[in-house]
Amino acid sequence: MGMKRMDKYILGNFIGPFAASFSTTLVILVIQFLSRYQEDILGKGFPAEVLIELFGYASASLVLLALPMGLLMAGLMTMGNLGERLELTALLSAGVPFTRVLAPLLISGGIALLLSGWLAWYLIPKANLKLYSLLYDMEHAKPALALKPGFFNRWIDGYAIRVGQIRGDKNLREVLIYEYAQDGSIERTILADSGEFFVEKEWLFLRFTLYNGCQYEMKSKPQQPPAWSQSCFERLDLRLDISGLGLRRSDEKLFAGHQYMLPIGELRQTVDSLRKLCHSVETEIYDVLRHSFPPPASSFSKDTLSLPKAGMVETENLLRRDRSLAEYYAQRLRQSYETYWRYELEWWYKFAYPVATVVFLVLGATLGGVIRKGGLGMPLVVSTMLFILFYILNAQGKKLAREGVMVPWVGAFLPLIVIAPIVVYLLLLVTTEARWLYMDFWKRKWREWRASS
Repeated sequence: MGMKRMDKYILGNFIGPFAASFSTTLVILVIQFLSRYQEDILGKGFPAEVLIELFGYASASLVLLALPMGLLMAGLMTMGNLGERLELTALLSAGVPFTRVLAPLLISGGIALLLSGWLAWYLIPKANLKLYSLLYDMEHAKPALALKPGFFNRWIDGYAIRVGQIRGDKNLREVLIYEYAQDGSIERTILADSGEFFVEKEWLFLRFTLYNGCQYEMKSKPQQPPAWSQSCFERLDLRLDISGLGLRRSDEKLFAGHQYMLPIGELRQTVDSLRKLCHSVETEIYDVLRHSFPPPASSFSKDTLSLPKAGMVETENLLRRDRSLAEYYAQRLRQSYETYWRYELEWWYKFAYPVATVVFLVLGATLGGVIRKGGLGMPLVVSTMLFILFYILNAQGKKLAREGVMVPWVGAFLPLIVIAPIVVYLLLLVTTEARWLYMDFWKRKWREWRASS
C-alpha cells in the first residue's frame, strides 16, 4: 500500500508540470510554424472557423515535437521537487532504489511511447494531409471582398478601385475605378461623385451603381494614334466578376502521395519502390554509358590519333554528346536518390520521435535527481537548453540526410545518438555509487600518474 501511495504521489507531482510544459511548447511551435505563412494567411479575410481548423491541424502535426519537451521538463521538475524537499533523500535512505522511484514515470513514458507511435504512424499523416492542402489553398486564395476607404483595392483582376468614403453598408462617395488591359496599361477610367455596391452571391458578381460621373476610354483606330474619349453619365451600372475571391478548397488526393501524408504501411511500400527505382536507374546508366563512351586510351594507335580534320570534328561531337548524356544521367540519378532519401528519412522519423519521448523523460528525471532543484527557474533553463540542442540536431540531421551526407536513419536518430551518452551517464550517476563517475576521481588519478612519472 505504501508503494502505491508513493506512485500516486509521484504521478500527482508529474501530471501538472507535464500538462503545462507540453501545452506551452506546442503553442510556441505552432505559432513559429504558422509565422512562416503569415504573409499568405493574414489580410485575406478568412473566417474564424478556417483559422481554427488550420491551428488544429498544425497542432496535431507538431505533437511529436512538443511531447519530448513536455516529458523532459515534467521529469526534471518532479524529481527536482522531490530532491529539494528531501523526499528523494528519505526514500533512498529507506532502501528504495532510484529505479523504483522512477517506475511510475517510466510507465508514463511507456504510455507516451505507444501513443506517440500511433500518432506518428496513422493520425499525423492524415492531419498533415489536411494541413498542407489547406495551407496550399490559403496561399493561392485571393483576398476576400473588402473595400477600404482611401486605398486602391486591387483584389479583382484587371481593376483598381478607390473610394473616398463609405456611408452605411453600401453607399459610396468619390469613386475612382481603373480598368486595365492585358498588357497592364489603363484602358478605362471611371470617376463618380457617389454610388452603391451590391454583391450578387448567387452569380458571384460585384455590382456597382454609380451616379454623376464621367468615364474615359482609350480608343484606337487603324493607322491612327490612340486617343482618349470622354463620356459623362448620370447613372452607370458596372458588374465585376468576383468568382475567384476567397478560399477555394482543392482535392486532397493531389497531396496524398507526399512523404508527410503517408501512413507507415504505404510509406514503407513507397520507400521500397523508390529503392528499386534507384537501382534500375543505375542499371540503365551502366548499360547506356558502357556503349556510349569511347574505348580506353591504351587502345588508341598513332593511326587513330592522326585522324583527318573531318574525323576529329566527328569525334569531338561524339565526346560532347557523351558528356551531355553523362550529365543528364548523373542529374537523374541524383534526383532519384534525393527523393528516396526524403521518404526513407520520414519512415525512420516515425520511430525516432516515439523513442525520443522515453529518452527525454529519463533524461529529465535523472537530471532532476542530480540537480535536486525544484520550482520553475532551474528546470526551465535546463529544459530549454536541452530542447534547443535537440531542435538544432534534428534540423541538421534532416538537412544532412536529405543531401546524402549521412544515411537517413542516422539523420533521424542524430539527436538521440548525441544525447544518449548523457542519459546513460546520469542514470549510472543516480543508481550507483561508483567513484569513477565523478570528476574528482579522475583528477586524483591524473595527479597520481603525474607524480609517478
